[in-house]
Amino acid sequence: MPLPGRPRTGRLLLGAPVPWWRRSRRRVWRWLLAVSLAAVAMVIVAVRADDATRTLSGLGRSRAVVVARRDLEPGRLIGDDDTMVRALPVDAVPDRAIERVPVGRTVTAAIVAGEVVSASRLSPDGVTGLAAQVPPGRRAIAIPVEGSALRVQIDDRVDVLDPAGGQGYTGGASGPSEIVARAAIVVDVGESTITVAVEQDEAAPVAGALAHGAPVLALAGGEPDP
Repeated sequence: MPLPGRPRTGRLLLGAPVPWWRRSRRRVWRWLLAVSLAAVAMVIVAVRADDATRTLSGLGRSRAVVVARRDLEPGRLIGDDDTMVRALPVDAVPDRAIERVPVGRTVTAAIVAGEVVSASRLSPDGVTGLAAQVPPGRRAIAIPVEGSALRVQIDDRVDVLDPAGGQGYTGGASGPSEIVARAAIVVDVGESTITVAVEQDEAAPVAGALAHGAPVLALAGGEPDP
């Protein structure tokens, strides 16, 4: 048992000075904590600095690309004043951006003023007229629409329906309608016909629908939200 008036082992009297070895241990832990926090801060600063360097590097380098001077609608033949060359930061240049003014090429998808012109929105070199509006892998077919109330414009998407359902007309009546082409692209609008670009494997069913009578076009809207 400890003697009366003396503290138990490991305890200090109130007001008694802290032993040197305890003071040293506390200082070591404080020093280790400070060093650890400083190391973490240095790592964070280094990462941020590296990210900033990469960003500034990308923004510092530029590339000359073609930009639209005005809105360019599908089917438009690009002229001398429709586009211009402008230097933009490399990180702001999209894939397939072109670097030479595409005079004489046809616009296949809408391009807005100030937008970088992409090769994916232009017809291939040497392809002009209606053929320039037909995307690769599709076939253009003219659908008679005389008397139809449906009003469409170039670049609309329409479904092509066979009113005979593939069975032909019988006594003025027909079976249930059958969709023979989905999301066909309108590439030309005439007074009595609308030319649509359908998938290659849909061309034959559409031709069959034409043989049965005049197919029906249904304007397709956007995809519903999931």
